[in-house]
Amino acid sequence: MRAGTRAAARTGAAKNHAKNEDVSGEETSNGLVDDTENATSGDISSADVQDAVAATRGASFFLTFKLDLIKSEMISRANAAYRPAVGLDVRSLRVLRIICDTPGITATTLKELTLIEKTLLSKLVADLIERKLVRRSIHPDDARHFQLWATAAGKRTRASSDELGQVLETEILSVLSAEERGQLNHIVDKLVDEFRRSGREQG
Repeated sequence: MRAGTRAAARTGAAKNHAKNEDVSGEETSNGLVDDTENATSGDISSADVQDAVAATRGASFFLTFKLDLIKSEMISRANAAYRPAVGLDVRSLRVLRIICDTPGITATTLKELTLIEKTLLSKLVADLIERKLVRRSIHPDDARHFQLWATAAGKRTRASSDELGQVLETEILSVLSAEERGQLNHIVDKLVDEFRRSGREQG
């Protein structure tokens, strides 16, 4: 195999992460093959693709890299199911579910629980209000703040998405045993609680 072909394939792999982010900040899952196909003007063999994959193995040592790959694939699959079924993506459903579970929640508390940046969160809430899935009211103790409530339509959407989410999660995690899924959830919950705690301290 020519050295130039291998180098081009490795360059395509290194640029893959930045190239394949979409406008919502979520990544596509097929970037490596697409990128290496465009690396040279000639045909790319399977060996070239394997070289490109090997070039990323050093980075895959880090947990953040692995989690990012898992997150991207799971979100991609979930959005492909949620959007046609309920008209919302994973991030909007995260906001709706917390509002349903915490009637009268304020924007400040919602930000702490969702870990979503303030400006983006405001847009997501505004969209849910426009869709009549959420309503807001002035806080009785402080007119400078609003409380958020799920509407009847919002609660129905949440219930439908939960049913679909259970099916999706079971399918995606089918490679794990019941014990492994329990361990995974325990570890992830522990990390989420810590991130929320540190977020409150910093905010």
